[in-house]
Amino acid sequence: MTGNNPLTGAIDVMGGPEAAERDLTPSTADRPRRRAVVEGVVVEVTIAPVTSPPRFRALLKVPRPGSAVPCAVELLWHGQRTVPGVAAGTRLRCLAVLCHPDGVPTMYNPRYEIVTPKKVWR
Repeated sequence: MTGNNPLTGAIDVMGGPEAAERDLTPSTADRPRRRAVVEGVVVEVTIAPVTSPPRFRALLKVPRPGSAVPCAVELLWHGQRTVPGVAAGTRLRCLAVLCHPDGVPTMYNPRYEIVTPKKVWR
């Protein structure tokens, strides 16, 4: 089960639906939509121009299970021109329905948390 940590609001992924290889690259005949958790690094952000409806897009590189080649997952937030903390180089963990419009793995309005590297104390 996936949910929020009531104290921090963080995504609880202990028993979460991690995205599998078939979720990231489904065959053309089978394009399932399911809730999934993905983690990766933002490599690109796109902000909609002022003359168009507000939309913020980020491209997340996600390591594929069992493969050295990462997968690109598109994150789209409608109604927002910026998303706090989301910038190129940021490591994110996202939770949303993973779908494939035009064959591209996409998450709309995902819940996200910024993943920071753990410090080693000496």
